[in-house]
Amino acid sequence: MAFDKLRFLVVEDHDFQRHAVVGLLNGLGAAAVYEAHDGSSALRVIRDPDRPVDVVISDLSMPGMDGVEFIRHLSATDRNLALILFSALDAPLLASVANMAQAYRVDLLGAISKPATAAKLAPMIELYDARRSRSAAPVVQEPEFSHGEIAEAWQREAFETCLAPRVDLRTGALVAAQASMLWRHPTRGVLAPAVYMPALHAQGLSDDLVWLMLRRAAAQCAALRQHGLQVSVAVHLALASMTDIHLAGRIQQTAANQGLAPQHMVLGIAEPSVETDLGEALESLVRLRMAGFGLAIADFGTGRMSKDLLERIAFTELVIHRTLVTGAWRDGAARAGLATGLELARDMGLVAVADGVKTREDWEFVRQWGCDAAQGDYIAPPMPLHAFIDWAAAWELRRSR
Repeated sequence: MAFDKLRFLVVEDHDFQRHAVVGLLNGLGAAAVYEAHDGSSALRVIRDPDRPVDVVISDLSMPGMDGVEFIRHLSATDRNLALILFSALDAPLLASVANMAQAYRVDLLGAISKPATAAKLAPMIELYDARRSRSAAPVVQEPEFSHGEIAEAWQREAFETCLAPRVDLRTGALVAAQASMLWRHPTRGVLAPAVYMPALHAQGLSDDLVWLMLRRAAAQCAALRQHGLQVSVAVHLALASMTDIHLAGRIQQTAANQGLAPQHMVLGIAEPSVETDLGEALESLVRLRMAGFGLAIADFGTGRMSKDLLERIAFTELVIHRTLVTGAWRDGAARAGLATGLELARDMGLVAVADGVKTREDWEFVRQWGCDAAQGDYIAPPMPLHAFIDWAAAWELRRSR
């Protein structure tokens, strides 16, 4: 951990507590430690070119400009700073502030309760190091796939729809299946969508794959229900795909063709990575929700879907990304993000789904923290339809014992 390379600013109105944190950081070998007693004095330090700052550790309850207002002003600066919240407030309120900081696009490393200790700060600095290392690393060109290669894969049906089980954390009952499309490449092995989707998008084929997955997911949902598995199937889509005003009708017809009711499918919406015509996208989403389809916030924690967009769409679920779930029981930064997601889900009345449950510790932690459902390798990895049906039978047998 690079404490010796980092310059800190401690914002705290209580002299004793501020001096304690400053002493702790100096003892850990920080390159520089600055002090401020409220948000206004902190902004003066940040704007001083002679006192560069990497990480701000800020209290929230302060006279003058408090920590909440300070976060808003911090987001308006052009400094590449990271923030650690440091407060005695209770966890739900602290999670609300963390959610606000993320909405303001502040680089939030996490939140710690008073008093500050090296053990509490260490995970935050590890996260800071990891984020800066990724941003400084040279961009690695993703493998490119030619149109012919993709066409050949399409013809031999190398794109395989797999299902990952999702279970209720209170009862252990199987409640849904998350659909994903894996490419079984002849030389590169099994490829996840994150690897090959950029090539499909560049060649204008991403919508074709989305529709293939929707059709297959609907067919597999119908097959599961015919085998007595009363579950829904979740499919992740990009918001940009929703700008087709005919899309809602096509999705409804796709479900109807398989004899499915709309509530048997949940459409996960990823935040926009490109400029999207929100008017048309919202029209499609409103029509789908009115028809009875579930709508999920997909991969919460990977970016910053605007609060305005969240309030406009009648979501039913929030899927918390694996980076905030796997190992959260030992990772303070992940816990802060997880708390933010759970707070948002509670505020919006959404089902909170934890993705990335890999160990028993992960399972117990997200269950105790109030997640409603979970998916991940601890339960089972994505698998073909026939394997999913066999797994579900074995899972139910174990659960009933």
